[in-house]
Amino acid sequence: GTGGLRHGAGMRGGVELIREVFGSDSDSDDADELNHPGPSPPAPLMRPGCVVETPLGDGARNPGMFVAREALGEDARRWLLDSIRADDLVDFPDDEPSTAGSDRCAPTGGGRNQAMRFGRDHLPRWALALADAVAKLATTRPGVSKGVSLSPTASASASAGEPPMPSRVLVVGGGRVGAYLARALKDGGVPHVVLKMSNRNRARVHAPGKTGPGKTGADDPTRTGATAIATHAGATCVAAYEDLPAAADPGSSSRRAHFDLVFVAVKTYALRAVREEMEAAGVTFDAVVLAHNGMVDPVFDPSLTARASMPQSWDIVKDDGDPCGYRMVVRNEDKPWVLPNTTIGERFASTLRRCGVRAVAAPDFEYLVLEKYFINGVANLLSVVGDVNCDGLLADRGLTARSHRVFDEMMASLAVDHAAGLALAPDDFRDVVFAKVASYGAHYPSSKQDFDAGQPLEIDSLNGYVVERARANGIVATENEALVEEVRRMVEARDAAGDAAGDAAAVPTRA
Repeated sequence: GTGGLRHGAGMRGGVELIREVFGSDSDSDDADELNHPGPSPPAPLMRPGCVVETPLGDGARNPGMFVAREALGEDARRWLLDSIRADDLVDFPDDEPSTAGSDRCAPTGGGRNQAMRFGRDHLPRWALALADAVAKLATTRPGVSKGVSLSPTASASASAGEPPMPSRVLVVGGGRVGAYLARALKDGGVPHVVLKMSNRNRARVHAPGKTGPGKTGADDPTRTGATAIATHAGATCVAAYEDLPAAADPGSSSRRAHFDLVFVAVKTYALRAVREEMEAAGVTFDAVVLAHNGMVDPVFDPSLTARASMPQSWDIVKDDGDPCGYRMVVRNEDKPWVLPNTTIGERFASTLRRCGVRAVAAPDFEYLVLEKYFINGVANLLSVVGDVNCDGLLADRGLTARSHRVFDEMMASLAVDHAAGLALAPDDFRDVVFAKVASYGAHYPSSKQDFDAGQPLEIDSLNGYVVERARANGIVATENEALVEEVRRMVEARDAAGDAAGDAAAVPTRA
């Protein structure tokens, strides 16, 4: 029908609007099981030219409301109804054909109410597709709408205006994010996907009482699970670039190390080593996206690089009932990956969308990447200090008060260097950040998981960056400084305990 959208609302508006219509404060659903196989959405989902400007404005100085009129055409309305029917959410008259017109939803006597409600983390695919399309419309001006094709289902064929689907993709980083990407890309129809396992050195022992000492390489459960998930999906996992299969670049043995797209999903402290290793092996690419938390200086050629901000969290869980022995638990999967609104950003976003991963090249990228940085800044290192997950962090009054002081110093310290992004922040930015921390629930932030696993931590690119910018701008950031130093001491103590345990284990015993 007709819907009014404030121009520039971006991805912050799409899911929120869909949740307002279909969402629920509970975890219960109207359907016992959603996402039954259903029809694929038309391309484009939204009708071209549907965005118009109301006559209330007076040009560029004071534009009127931009509205989407009759955005869903007949094909899109039919797809939506058939998708709802596939999920068995509404009682349709038995004598109506599946391709009937738009009045087919008339309820029968005793039929279920059509006010569908879904749990916080259980929106069906068709609702996510609508959220993507709404978000795209929210950044579309009149005269430039060419339709929206943001299908959450895999498709190897690009619609009009979409960049070509890549045939060769390299994912660097054999952890949770790397496995998630490799599986999604293969499921989405990318012919050749290589997962390059990261070479970051693992500490000799893990945190006492957590995951056990001395796990390296093959006996690291995350690495083992990531390899199993990616391999089961059909990706090729390699430990070194000399192990790249010839199939990764068919047709030219001299260019077997060239990829259309590269996803780098490693910790920030490993980025330079990744670049150096790729250069030494002669790996080339058309474009690269860096999927990481924190702030770092450019590492790859900026003309070929984009940054991605990911709102999800991932856990790999051993599951003997799964065909590959492991399953991936993803939180906030209904929220999109965010990339810059550039040619490279759109190329990666398009690939992810067609592989079933919600993604957008957002005009307000500078704000959205800062939003994620603030979420990590107030939660990650404090979760290490408090030995808590996100729920535990917010339940502890002392940690919560400390996280708000960290937030205040972040705002002051980044005001100059990130003025453009902060200018786009909403008035309730603090509430937005802490609400999104709460959305992770029982998830342990990646820094906490790395600490327990005996790994180095991204201290410098998280709150260490705040300390650096505060000093450069003459700002006092004592809370961030104290947090950084406290976590450094904890890491030193953890590693010293590991050294002592290793020395004790090496002492021979006598019968």
